[in-house]
Amino acid sequence: MPASPWQPDRRWADPLIALLATLALLAAMFTLLTKHTRAQRPAERASLQGRMMEPLLSAPRLLGGRIPSLGERRGDPLAKARTQLTEPWDRALLSVLVAESGDLPTARDLALGPKGPQGLWGDRFRTAWAAAYGQGPLPDPALRPELGRRLGNGYAAALLEARLLDREGGNGEALRKTAREALFLRLLALGAFGLLVTGLGLGGLVLAAYLIATRKVPPPRPLPAWGLSGRGAVLVLLAWFLLFILAGNLAAILMLPFPHLRWVAVPVGYGIHAAGGLALLCRAEGIPFRELWRRVAPPPVGRNLAWGLAFLALAVTLVMGLSLVLGPFLKSDQSPQRELVDLLRGLSGWGPTVAMFLVVAGLAPFFEETLFRGFLLPVLARRWPMAWALVGSALLFGAIHLQPLGLPTLSALGLVLGQAMRRTGSLWTPILVHACWNGSVFILMRVLAG
Repeated sequence: MPASPWQPDRRWADPLIALLATLALLAAMFTLLTKHTRAQRPAERASLQGRMMEPLLSAPRLLGGRIPSLGERRGDPLAKARTQLTEPWDRALLSVLVAESGDLPTARDLALGPKGPQGLWGDRFRTAWAAAYGQGPLPDPALRPELGRRLGNGYAAALLEARLLDREGGNGEALRKTAREALFLRLLALGAFGLLVTGLGLGGLVLAAYLIATRKVPPPRPLPAWGLSGRGAVLVLLAWFLLFILAGNLAAILMLPFPHLRWVAVPVGYGIHAAGGLALLCRAEGIPFRELWRRVAPPPVGRNLAWGLAFLALAVTLVMGLSLVLGPFLKSDQSPQRELVDLLRGLSGWGPTVAMFLVVAGLAPFFEETLFRGFLLPVLARRWPMAWALVGSALLFGAIHLQPLGLPTLSALGLVLGQAMRRTGSLWTPILVHACWNGSVFILMRVLAG
């Protein structure tokens, strides 16, 4: 390890930066193209958006009323859902809810039309739907659990199975009762989550007012100081990004012969690039990791963690406001989180789920905050005004995730994380915000992914 921070000679550093930047650009373009190609394939199950809308659309039925038919009143939620849920299995899920409302012509168009599920399981769903809401032949009972899984194993899947049980002379009403109880619990959970988000949003407004009122008060501690040159910092970032791409792809390739262990590629790939990135950063600065951590995360830990809860509220407020403003302009048929949802659906058992949670809510916040808020933000602040340094680090944080649809949200989150680092001078604060954010998103997706 060098005894002093890295000061690369411009004669060889500039050509190397140009080469690494080109490779990084090509790697990003290839990754984005691959993600886009995957996203264009119709999903084989109901999407996260469909699963989230299902309890909300079914709430009137649970509360003793009935599901209103499409077009029955202006702004009807089912009519709105029909335009928003474009995935084939989302339309299949919606067709069951619409059929339960009594609007069989519209439901038949959703279930049997060309935009519904296709292929072998699409044919099997249409057979089951026709048997449940018409007079078609009953489907093979052995195939029905898989149909329920593709519908998300939620309320709509239970209603379809109950109809089939009724035709067979079974106890469909008992299944409906169980499904209503499960739906009620989901609605309570969503309501509690909504109240929590609302409370955090109000708390965020209070913190925003406080930050504006104290904007001229200097922070209690300056940002960490780094000795390596600007060229050295650029080389570290470019090398880290390429390691990030290579480690992820290498881990995925190694897991190809083991489909049931596909999830292992995420912790392995992330572990490789996190360890490599930290080693690269320590070597470039000429210090061991213990010294690096003391530099970016000074005490007191308790106070800095308490500030983390306040900045988490600010993040919720900013993202909520941004979503309200940009929502009408960011419509898309594909979810930016579809790849993660598909991966979570492949997890079975507590072991893989806990391992993935530790990566998403533990390792990722720790490493990414060390890189972006502990290193990048102070380096940018050496040459730029603080406001520009905050915006620049936030935009790069959003872009590095290679999720174009999620760029505004991720950049807004990055801006709050940067402000948390600036206000406290300690990495503990943004790490807690990042960990809570990632952890809550993971839990929500895991529950709704089915």
